[in-house]
Amino acid sequence: MEIGSVQAPSKAKEATQARDAFHFVYPALETMRTLENIERLAKANGRTVVNRISHRSTLAGPRDRVVTAPNNDTLYSTAWLDVSAGPVMLTVPPLPGRYHSVALLDLFTDNQAVLGTRANGSGGGRYWLAGPRWRGRPPPGATLVRLPVDEAWVIVRVLVDGPTDLKAAIAAQQGFTLAASVPTTARLPRAAMPAAGDAAAFLDRANELLARGPLPPVITRRARQIAGAGILPGTTGAFAALSPAMQDAWQQGYKTYERDMREGLAQVGVTRQAWVYPAPGLGRFGTDWLYRSRIALAGLGALPIEEATYLTAVVDAAGAPLDGRSSYRLRVPADIPVDGFWSITMYQREDDGRTFLVANPIERYSIGNRTPGLVRNGDGSVDIVMSASAPVAGNANWLPAPAGPFRVSFRAYLPRAPFIQGRFMLPPIERAP
Repeated sequence: MEIGSVQAPSKAKEATQARDAFHFVYPALETMRTLENIERLAKANGRTVVNRISHRSTLAGPRDRVVTAPNNDTLYSTAWLDVSAGPVMLTVPPLPGRYHSVALLDLFTDNQAVLGTRANGSGGGRYWLAGPRWRGRPPPGATLVRLPVDEAWVIVRVLVDGPTDLKAAIAAQQGFTLAASVPTTARLPRAAMPAAGDAAAFLDRANELLARGPLPPVITRRARQIAGAGILPGTTGAFAALSPAMQDAWQQGYKTYERDMREGLAQVGVTRQAWVYPAPGLGRFGTDWLYRSRIALAGLGALPIEEATYLTAVVDAAGAPLDGRSSYRLRVPADIPVDGFWSITMYQREDDGRTFLVANPIERYSIGNRTPGLVRNGDGSVDIVMSASAPVAGNANWLPAPAGPFRVSFRAYLPRAPFIQGRFMLPPIERAP
């Protein structure tokens, strides 16, 4: 439908509302941008991502540029879940001794459910995924998972325990399936991020997505709060109907919003010993709209902290930016408080704020407690060397870096309370003399 004029508040409030509206909608558009790229790859292989899991049978590498900050520890599978016509059955295979998770994220990147090792154990199961309007009982032997939304991004992670384990991990991955209870013609929403810096297109696509209900109450309330900035679900032409002052606020601000997010990434969370620890709301963001949008930019699809705690470093112990033209050392203690596994991943920082794995001669993109051949100190700790050039002492503990700025992520899967609560602190990255 077309809309009439929209009254705007004072100029200062206009600028604030336009910025707030951008941060509110950005995660949804970034999700769809990513899923459209995933679907494009799936269709090239004769598959779809709607209510059907698409498996990736290789670990992420430097050529993978679809999802920002991918891990190099697990195989990924993904799908776009649509239960508007009826529930969908998710089958999880028994995977004793192998970490796995199935995250169900809504359009705005909140984890509405995370199934798998932590939540359900290793025995597998059948899960009846139903939307908020469905009434009935699940089939015998199936567990009902009630979602507050009809559409969700499904992300499956299956641990690969070293290079020799890849074949077995792929076999395990194939056991994850989705089966719709009734036929559906559902399609992936076509509302990804506008390619150009076009505020009018941004608002039209945002309002298209917001019309795909039902949405979680926190999202619906926020949309009403910032309607004056053109957030009017289901409408077209919202930008043209805004006051000239509000249009100007959008046009001026749209040029800077992503840049401002990139510049603020180092402040996302709590800094301890040069590592940025996640805020408690990671993966379930509530009303922290700026945090939600920053994570969508730099860590889209992040799990809640009880499933995986992510630490990020972009500076060394002295506060200087990490750069592969220097050499660094990180001493990882012998006893990391995790029930799953830990790993350190090297990323090259792109100009747009996204990060990707780094091509290198030994094809190593992460180091963790499962990396074969690590040389340990007498107390069991491990000294990880980070540099663009191979260390003289050998490659055993070398995590290759780009010849320029880089970012490091430390992932702790199934962290224990000391990690989650911040009582355990990882030592800082030290620049080598």
